[in-house]
Amino acid sequence: MGDAGQVGQLEVWGVGTTRTLRVHWMLHELGLSYETRRIESRTGETTTDGYLALNPKHKIPTLVHDGFAVSESFAIMRYLRRLSDTLPVDAYQRTAQGQAVFDEWASFLLMELDATSLYVVRRHGGLPEIYGEAPAAVTSSITYFEDMFAAAAPRIPDDGFAWGSTFSEIDILLAIATDWGDMVKAEVPEAAARHRDRMHARPAYQSARGHNFRDLQLKGTAPR
Repeated sequence: MGDAGQVGQLEVWGVGTTRTLRVHWMLHELGLSYETRRIESRTGETTTDGYLALNPKHKIPTLVHDGFAVSESFAIMRYLRRLSDTLPVDAYQRTAQGQAVFDEWASFLLMELDATSLYVVRRHGGLPEIYGEAPAAVTSSITYFEDMFAAAAPRIPDDGFAWGSTFSEIDILLAIATDWGDMVKAEVPEAAARHRDRMHARPAYQSARGHNFRDLQLKGTAPR
């Protein structure tokens, strides 16, 4: 681990999506110095030979740390957090049981709320010209999102962070999932909305959001 700003050369490739926001937000929370390569989805910039050499999946974001490249926003957030002492891992998470519960939370947010439901809505509701119209799939995905979120709501604390006593990847995933729920006009639990509002009040979120969504070539829809 290293002190904030002293971990070597960091580059983030990608801006303009909530998945790139996850990475910029974590970097701002950690106070790490980094460079941003402001490439965007659906502009052709992710299919250049240079970028494909870093990430053959032609997706953003990608992090490059002293020549080491890693993609997938959650993997990047976890990697960054372990480079710095700024956000120490909760003591419970250092146990096998605690890590399992943490991973369960993360998997639920990434898979059940994001990939299984919200991503279907984003593709077929927000980008039908690319992925095709599928109104029944959009409607059923919103219903599934609401059911799954309601089931998880009792685990969201009334104050503080979503996991333990320290800000973590879970706070980023949960807040952004809540934002997307609002954007697709789904019903989100009150506990999730209150948590999201607490996270939005953090200076690191505000600076990262401004950095991630400014001066875009494609004017997408940003969370509030």
